[in-house]
Order: sequence, then structure tokens, then C-alpha cells
Amino acid sequence: MSLANSPFTNRLNTNYVPSEPEVLEIRSLLVGPKEEIARIDAQIEEMELALVQLKDKRAWLQEPIDAYKALISPMRLVPQDILLEIFFACLPTKHNAVIDHNEAPLTSGPHLQALERISLFDFLNRQTPDLEISLQSPNLEKHPIILLLAGVARRLRSLGVAGDAELAKPLLQLGAEDVPLLKTIRLKTPTNQRPIMDILQISSLENLTLCISTPEDPLSLPLPWSQLTTLRFECYGRRTEHGRDGGLHFDGALNVLRRCPNLEYCEVRVSRSSQTLGLTPNSSSILLPRLHTLFLGGWHFRLEKWLSDLVVPNLRSLQIGDEPTGTAPPNQECLSLDIDLNRFTSTSIHELLQSFPMISHLQLSSKVFPPPEWLNDGFMALFGPPHNFCPVLTHITFLSPAAGFSDAATLAFIKARMAMATPLRRFQAQFNRPMESDIMPELKPFISDGLQVVRKYPPTPWSFRARDGLDGARSFF
Repeated sequence: MSLANSPFTNRLNTNYVPSEPEVLEIRSLLVGPKEEIARIDAQIEEMELALVQLKDKRAWLQEPIDAYKALISPMRLVPQDILLEIFFACLPTKHNAVIDHNEAPLTSGPHLQALERISLFDFLNRQTPDLEISLQSPNLEKHPIILLLAGVARRLRSLGVAGDAELAKPLLQLGAEDVPLLKTIRLKTPTNQRPIMDILQISSLENLTLCISTPEDPLSLPLPWSQLTTLRFECYGRRTEHGRDGGLHFDGALNVLRRCPNLEYCEVRVSRSSQTLGLTPNSSSILLPRLHTLFLGGWHFRLEKWLSDLVVPNLRSLQIGDEPTGTAPPNQECLSLDIDLNRFTSTSIHELLQSFPMISHLQLSSKVFPPPEWLNDGFMALFGPPHNFCPVLTHITFLSPAAGFSDAATLAFIKARMAMATPLRRFQAQFNRPMESDIMPELKPFISDGLQVVRKYPPTPWSFRARDGLDGARSFF
């Protein structure tokens, strides 16, 4: 009896529960169909094995066929100059090509093998406007690419070299005729090497980052000072048989500024102690009409007086300290100051603040504790009547342990600034003392109008009190 003609056909897909005799009958009905399925599975397995064998045989034959077809591909007959044009036409025009199979020229697909015929020299000759290299090996023979790069230097617009000066010699000895488009150079070499300076004399140079060591006076370096618009200058001395020679003292840093009247951005680090600190008599003015950002840092120096010779009508960011912070005012009409208080006296800080009435953002920090004695209630009073230092000040920050004034002085300062034509928007201070008084209730009207006040104090140290045990365990927490 077949399954189609069984007496249980009308019971299928129902909730019917067969009796034990019916169960035995159903099992006997399934014996034949199960055997038929086993025979079919065996046939399928045989056919699948035969199919796998045929596919393997086809792949074995197809591999050499593809190789022979590639050998006679029409693309192999395309002349080299046409391949170059195809390749370079795919290159981006606004940035260097990236290694990305989703971007041209790597999306060329079947043509990639043909494009491999393009040499590295051809590629560099068309694709090296900006170049950054790091050189660590002392053996030039291990880096023949340096000679290759020197051969395509006419296309360079920007060059960054960090590492072995001897290894970079083929690049550093290039002249103006070799790099007619080069405007930006970033050079950093080990302290025990003095790099060749030929490439730094080119007439097209505008942006220079220099971090080197030399026993010479940094001001004697053959640089096109008057052409520079961006300068990051870090020049250290070197120990010789006569002692330590070279290095840049503070007056030398000011002379660097004097030689660069077209500067727009400048970072200069002092690397040698100095006695005069900008107080050289009969010194000429430092006129920098285009300068918008100035950082003076490096070895510790302390200004007895501010630099009255410095004329910077378009200055927007002035930083004096260990490292530049990159902070800047939100618009071009304001001035941001970020200074290390320990580099100033009471006289010089007053002169600085009075020299720049357009200060809107002021950050004062001190990495030495205690902070300078002049950072007291009297200093905070200078920002209110009758002195009114920094009349357009909107943001002021005292980084720990800079804040050496009282909470009462803080309250008086904020009230005075909120009464001015340009009200204060943010006050932040970190104190190294406990809170003296809670001034926040008196500041609520100003805070509701948008003033931000952030005051931070050290945590109150825990002290044992015997009475706490009598009040219950919770009093300990």
C-alpha cells in the first residue's frame, strides 16, 4: 500500500492521536518510502562527487589558459606614454593618491597589471607636491629612494624631513633651481648632527619649521628671514671644547622677530640663558603688521618689563610658556592670551595687560606652587574701576595652582566685570586652598543671564572625630 492510498490520509495535519495498533501500521507503511529515499541520497552523493571532480578539472585547465590569454592581451601593446596618461588622468588633483581599491587609479581592475609597468620615478614625477619622510638608517645605500626623490624635486611644494642629516644630504643640498616650487620646509635632525643648509636658502621659501643643534649663532644661519610668513624656530647649542656654544637667548629670539617683518604665525623657543631679556638699550622696534599668532617659550626666562618695542597691530593669539596650547579667540576681532605667570613680575604683567586692551580671552597658569606673590586681591582689583584692565574681557581662566586670591576678591571681580559695557561670560579658577565663603548665591542673577562660573577646590581631608561614633555608623560617611 502506498502512502497516498493509506487509511490515514484524512488524519494528516490534524490533532488525531493514533492507537497502538495504528502506530504499528503507520511504521510498516514508512519502510518502503524510507528505503527509496536512501537510494536517492546515494545517487545524489555520486553525482555531487562527479561534479566536484569536473570543476577541479576545469579549473586546472583554465589557469594556464588565462595566463596565455593575458600574454596576448591588447593592453600589453599599449605604448608606455599612453599608459602614463591613463594613470595620471585618474590621479586626484587636490591631494595625493591614496592606497584604496575603491578610488582611482586602483579601480582600474584588469588594467592594474599593465599599470605596474609605470616606474616609481614616473609616479613621483607627477605626484609629489607634498612629501614627508622619516630617516633613521645611517646607511644611504639602504635608502636609494632618497636619490630618486632628489630627482623629482622640481615638483615639490612642501618637504618634511625628520631623522639622519647625512642620509637626507641629497635633498638638503638642493638649490633654488632644483626646487622652484618649494614653499614649505620642516626639518628636524639629531642633536649630534649639523645638517646642510643649502635648501633653506631658496628664494621661494615661506613656511619653515626648524629643530636643529649647532654651535653657531642661530642668527647667522643662511635663511631668507624677510620672506618667511610661518616660522617654528627651535635651535639648540652644542657642547664643544670651549664649552657649550650656540643656542638662542631671549634677545636673540627678539632679533629673529626683527628679521621677519612678514610673519603671520611664529613659534620661537629660547634655548640659552640671557641677562637682558629684551632690555637692550637703543634697540629698534619689532614691527610685525601681519602677525596673528605668537608663541615665546623654551628655557625659563623672567621678564622684568614687557616688550615695549613689539608692535603687532593684528595679533590675535599670544602665548608665553612651555608649550603652545593652540587656543585662539572665537573671532578675528579679539585677542587671546595664554601665559605662564612665573615668567612675569608685577610690573611686566601690568604692562602686558595695558599694552593689549583688546584681550577677550585670558588664561593664566602657574606650574610652580605657590604662585607669584603679586597674584593677589590687589591684582584682581585692577580689572575693575578705576583701572579697568582688559575692558573687553569675556573669558578668564586661572589654572591650578594659579589662583592665589580670596573668594571675596573673586566676588568683587565678577560684580565689577558684569557692570561693564562688555560683561564677563566665563570665570574659571582652581584654588589650592579650602573654600573661604560660598559666593554662588550672590552670583545667581548673573548666572541666570548666561554667566558661567567654575571654581575648583582641593577635597577636604578626612579627620577623625570621636563624637561620630556616638551618632551612628552613617556619620562616618
